[in-house]
Amino acid sequence: MNILNDDQGQASAELILIISTMTIIVVITAHYTTSILNDITKETEKVIENGREYILSKL
Repeated sequence: MNILNDDQGQASAELILIISTMTIIVVITAHYTTSILNDITKETEKVIENGREYILSKL
């Protein structure tokens, strides 16, 4: 019985696992980055609105 080594198949599977892991890390990082940017945008809108209200009340 002759057993064949499938080194290329194992390398391909390892490469798929590495790429999948990197993709998951990128997606998680993008989610948190988007969440932080949305929070910053909301706070900036509040500051601009408060400044506008303050300036209009002084006129």
